[in-house]
Amino acid sequence: MRNWRWSLLGVHLILSGCVVGYGACLFQQPVKSTLTGHVHFRDYPTPEGLDNVPVLSLDQTAYVYAPAQSHLCMSANEVQLVGIAEFPKNVIENSHVSVDGALFQAASSREHTPFLMNVRTILPMPAAHEGPRSDSRSDANGTTIQQ
Repeated sequence: MRNWRWSLLGVHLILSGCVVGYGACLFQQPVKSTLTGHVHFRDYPTPEGLDNVPVLSLDQTAYVYAPAQSHLCMSANEVQLVGIAEFPKNVIENSHVSVDGALFQAASSREHTPFLMNVRTILPMPAAHEGPRSDSRSDANGTTIQQ
């Protein structure tokens, strides 16, 4: 019986920090992570007007360890991109990209998704992996705005 308890404890420790069926949780700063998805430029209302921010809509749900919120990992389907002054010319609305950087939790009213990524690099994915492109933008509700 004693070995059974140690085995159960070992399995618990191995799986802690993991989401069964998905894998390990991503850690926040200073650990670097790479995420893939489609870039959308969304408008969020602020007291000064509209805040236009780039948001990465992830290809698959990411699970991020957020000790300030829970001892469990939290899911993220969208991540606001920060720390990038100018996007490459070939990264436009709905571009399929790979983004490398450090994740952190939102802490102010100017941070519009639960998690943000301080971008180190952003690279477009090969054309074979891209979906249709458009010259449109999305607002905070996901409504498409034609330009």
